[in-house]
Amino acid sequence: MISTIATGSVIVLIAGVLQGLYAVPMKLAKSWKYENIWLLFTVNALVIFPWVLTVATIPHLGAVYQAIPASTLVAIVGFGLCWGIGVTLIGLGLTMLGIGLGFAIILGLSASVGSLIPLFVLNPEKIGTSQGHAYMIGTAIMLIGVACGARAGFLRDQGQKVETQEPEAHKSSFFAGLLIVIVAGLLSSALNFCYAFGGAATAAAEAQGASSIGSSNVITALATTGGFVANLIYCSYLLWKNSTTQLFWSDGAGWNWFYGVIMAVCWFGGQAMYGLGSSRSGDLGTVISWPLLMGMIIITSNIAGFLTGEWQGTSRRSRMYLGYSMILILAALGVLALGHRT
Repeated sequence: MISTIATGSVIVLIAGVLQGLYAVPMKLAKSWKYENIWLLFTVNALVIFPWVLTVATIPHLGAVYQAIPASTLVAIVGFGLCWGIGVTLIGLGLTMLGIGLGFAIILGLSASVGSLIPLFVLNPEKIGTSQGHAYMIGTAIMLIGVACGARAGFLRDQGQKVETQEPEAHKSSFFAGLLIVIVAGLLSSALNFCYAFGGAATAAAEAQGASSIGSSNVITALATTGGFVANLIYCSYLLWKNSTTQLFWSDGAGWNWFYGVIMAVCWFGGQAMYGLGSSRSGDLGTVISWPLLMGMIIITSNIAGFLTGEWQGTSRRSRMYLGYSMILILAALGVLALGHRT
């Protein structure tokens, strides 16, 4: 049992590294705009890869979707659409705040809201229990950690003023980025709602012979496709507004196509490996795997942020606040994980 949990934990840690790094190639596609690289990423990560996996793992797929109640299908796609808006904002937020700080705030808020909303809606009787208390305490710690992260980012931007830009422009740019990642974090929690309210979908898949591990793919494919719609609309608007469609075929675009696919491989590969690692951890899968994944994404993304110069030339005080933020967010994830166990 211990060796099985250890194997599952290693797989989850690798998944966290992949998801913590998926946004790094955006910085390498310098001749493309946000809408170019993000559209390519989402086509592969949210449509092609999920449906290939679903077709490969779900027997009688057409019959499965016919058996799912229409209300469940609408809920999954609707929550997926909300999550997709959050994904769109994630790309913008990471560009404005940086990979490390942006991921910490987004994941922290997503984890907290993703735990609280299903509790309040599906199991309101548990609010006064130890589980409800753990979720609320974890959320409170998370909000303090997010506030420390926001302070760290503000101090960082103050120390990295560009000579040609006015200080007030830096200030407004930072707060705009902060608002974007906060909204992105809140909306990103909607992906968890797809699974929380999609039990009828997995039941239909298992009734047609799908494994308990693979049955959730019928939810994932629908949810991510709904999410892609939001990204497609926004990226198409930017391509039209900025006249950047031709960049897809400009000189040197081949490497940018490669970077976009690598982003999708890292993101979706992390998703798939998390499911595999969590299932190998037995009954403790949710308790162990979930905080491990979130924690590793935050740690990896912050290391990537430091290595790519996001905190270069910053003050000791700003880095101190960043450290406080990471500690609090990781502690909050641990408290939320204990809530899952009770």
